Amino acid sequence: MQQKILVLQSRMNAELLAREQRTYAELVPEAEWAFISTLDERISWQDPEVVVGSMDTVIIGGSGDFDFDEGRAPDDEARRTSHRLAERLRPLVNYVMDTALPTLGICYGHQLVAEIHGVPVVHDPEQAKSGSEDVTLTEEGKRDVFLGELPETFVAQYGHKDSLSALPEGATLLATGERCRFSALRYTPAFYTFQFHPELTAADMAQRLSNLPGYMPDGAEINHVMRASPEASLLIPRFIEHFA
Repeated sequence: MQQKILVLQSRMNAELLAREQRTYAELVPEAEWAFISTLDERISWQDPEVVVGSMDTVIIGGSGDFDFDEGRAPDDEARRTSHRLAERLRPLVNYVMDTALPTLGICYGHQLVAEIHGVPVVHDPEQAKSGSEDVTLTEEGKRDVFLGELPETFVAQYGHKDSLSALPEGATLLATGERCRFSALRYTPAFYTFQFHPELTAADMAQRLSNLPGYMPDGAEINHVMRASPEASLLIPRFIEHFA
């Protein structure tokens, strides 16, 4: 049976929207992919059953346009938009959790879900990172039915300035890193979130970072912070196969 996958996108740039759609669709080409923007006010967000429809899996994707903090002023529009989006998606997040619909939150999606669960996402220079980083499974992660098949330490692609300030209530910490305390979480048996980008290869991330000023440390060369991430690249296809 062909799987139906809904991706919620939080981007304004049309080129990046289209590129992200191609990236996801290429991960599981036999699936039926649908994409909607969290910025679309015409959607009945208060009726998540209608939004989700007959989808088998939901992915809450990343964003290079909005931040919950990033050291901006409290009334900065990017921050205000992030909090509006968290409230907008609250009914949908509650719905997919209640109905056990397989769901992934990725990077900004990871942060959105944490904010919905009452954990502030803050600008933390010690955890901010761009490029390839090691991810290490916790003891819970090693026992997890989904992530437990991975090596104890693997490489993933990161690109974020904000980070979770604490572990959300009810969530289980599955993976961490030297510079990322909350790399992978499990909220319910079929609801996971990642601070890293499993949909992106090292080449994808290098291209992404080259178009995002301020994400790379001063003087850093993109190619010097990139490593292949073969295990992470299998996570989304494996998630769909395992849960959907």
